[in-house]
Amino acid sequence: MAGVTDDARTVMFLHGLGASPSSWDAQLTALPPGYTGFAPPVPGITGAARTPFTVQGAARSLVDDLDARNLDRVHLCGLSLGAMTATQLALDHPDRVASLVLSGTQVRPNPVLMAVQRGVIRLLPERVAAGMGLTKADWLAVLRSISRVDTVPRLREIHVPTLVLCGSRDVANLPAARRLAHEVPGARLQVVPGAGHPWNEQHPESFSATLSEFYGRLDDERAIVPDA
Repeated sequence: MAGVTDDARTVMFLHGLGASPSSWDAQLTALPPGYTGFAPPVPGITGAARTPFTVQGAARSLVDDLDARNLDRVHLCGLSLGAMTATQLALDHPDRVASLVLSGTQVRPNPVLMAVQRGVIRLLPERVAAGMGLTKADWLAVLRSISRVDTVPRLREIHVPTLVLCGSRDVANLPAARRLAHEVPGARLQVVPGAGHPWNEQHPESFSATLSEFYGRLDDERAIVPDA
């Protein structure tokens, strides 16, 4: 791509449904030396200009964001829906991704759990849903879109260093984490003792230390194979 550079030390952080870019503030300020990062809104679930959400559409819009920032490749770090979007971006635009850190994600959401989530949202007062950044109708539309995601058949297409994370208390997402780590070539699974789902906010120092260790390992590998 003309006019862009390959910045192998920039991290794009992608937040989950009901969260915001500020959920990554602790990690943005604790990146290892030489690394920089940014946390854009996930397209379709935040901001006044929302469009109907799909993970494919969000991935395409994030590539447009990279182009606007003059970035060729970035490391992706996502949690929950942000991790699902990061996975889709790596599948659809592999040349734009240097590595993946995926926490509390899904690859083929359980239809029963998705139905339960939709039921909970239907029971919420509108003001509670709005306090999490979406109307109830928005929430239900996003959840319906998520329920149709199935990246399992394509996971072996991912060929970048991948770290799969899941809190030990995030039981709903543990099976998907194990499946993801099994299917993606060379992926490593780390189950975090005592952590729940949004553990980047619950245990920010631990999450940041995990990232630093992962990126440090990548730097060591690059030093051993300079042309990689």
